[in-house]
Amino acid sequence: MAEDVHQTEKVQCEDDGGYLGKWKDLDQHIIIRRTDEYCVCLKKDLRIDWQTSVEFDKAENAGDPEVKRKRSALLAEITVEELKAADGFSDSVLIRQRTLLGEATVLCLEADFDGAQKTIESARTVLQARSDEMSRQWYLRASATATFPFVLFFAVFWLNRDYCLKAVGPTAYWLLLAACGGALGALFSVIARSGDMHFELGASKDLHYLEGVSRIIAGAISGLLVAMAVRSDLIFGAFARGEHMSIVSMLAAVAGGTGERLAKSIISRFDEKPHDDKSEGS
Repeated sequence: MAEDVHQTEKVQCEDDGGYLGKWKDLDQHIIIRRTDEYCVCLKKDLRIDWQTSVEFDKAENAGDPEVKRKRSALLAEITVEELKAADGFSDSVLIRQRTLLGEATVLCLEADFDGAQKTIESARTVLQARSDEMSRQWYLRASATATFPFVLFFAVFWLNRDYCLKAVGPTAYWLLLAACGGALGALFSVIARSGDMHFELGASKDLHYLEGVSRIIAGAISGLLVAMAVRSDLIFGAFARGEHMSIVSMLAAVAGGTGERLAKSIISRFDEKPHDDKSEGS
């Protein structure tokens, strides 16, 4: 029996070019590259692991110091990319990103530094694109969830308007509805801008929900303030007369709710294209 197991391991090593036994100390869950000089792989926890031979290390120490410096710098950059926050990412996304970083490690060991840098950028793009997708989902879900109570409140107050008007008075009634309109305007603003937002990789799910809720509340407050200004004849005085007062204040509140975008986002940034100031010369 022992001879059969030994024979099986021998065949596996031969089929692998003899490298399986050489790098047996590594957790080779997914093999990126395996040669006589080095082995780069992903462990079961999808972290990159690699090892070089004694001969490779001797040649490295005796080689060009500039090459060694570039290799060390790129390997450090790969480590930084690997350690970026990846909460919520599926294994398929992590495997794709880590495989690219593993290939960059291979290129780095092969002294193809330009190729390694390009591969690192590709891995960074993969993670950023997926991060943007997840962040938009979290952000929009949080904003919609925060808006729902305002919509429900509006529906209840509107369907029971006769009773509510008598209970709180016309002014308070329309101001409360205006706050709901401001929340709805904030949601419209969030939806309209979500496609242009580029989210930070380190922002957690809780932070996305915190910002989504705060944006809707800010919109409700903005709508309330705008409606108060309309009813106080501070703005739109020529249009908000008599029977038009309520409808104008509601429309202004919805528009005012979009003012939530004036607050600086804590989880996102906007790409600002630099102006091309170069003049065309002859």
